[in-house]
Amino acid sequence: MARKLRALITWLATPQGKKAFRYSVTSAVSLVVSQISFVVLFGAHIMGAKYSSITATLVGTVPSYVMNRYWAFEKRDSNRLLHEVLPYIAMALLSLVFSTWTTDFADSHASVVGSSHLVRVIWVDGAYLGSFAILWLAKFAFLNKILFAKRGNNDGELLIEEDPVA
Repeated sequence: MARKLRALITWLATPQGKKAFRYSVTSAVSLVVSQISFVVLFGAHIMGAKYSSITATLVGTVPSYVMNRYWAFEKRDSNRLLHEVLPYIAMALLSLVFSTWTTDFADSHASVVGSSHLVRVIWVDGAYLGSFAILWLAKFAFLNKILFAKRGNNDGELLIEEDPVA
């Protein structure tokens, strides 16, 4: 067990480990912001499941983009609309569609968990949370290998960072 822990700590000190850890923290912050938004909007009957999901996802996307770009992937150059901002928005919209479908489906089938509003909120929120858990690794791969990948100065060629532990 101690050997595995040392290996994990060693990996976290690598560029890939640092990115993965920071991406995880960013995801957690975005998740908390989205979850609070969703539970407040849906739980207080302000919006239905579908619109609560849409709103919560949009609210969580803002800290996610800023923290991922500047902290997790340490991008310091100016934002590029076509090569960075719009693809990030497209990724966020795909997540939004998937989470909206998932929460709407769970809400439509909430009768399987009974009639309690609290249980229904937990059921639908679980579907909302699950949708993001499913996409979590795919988003990291997209951000790390494509959107925020290190590029050479002149020719735009990707610079591959070697992971010494892998």
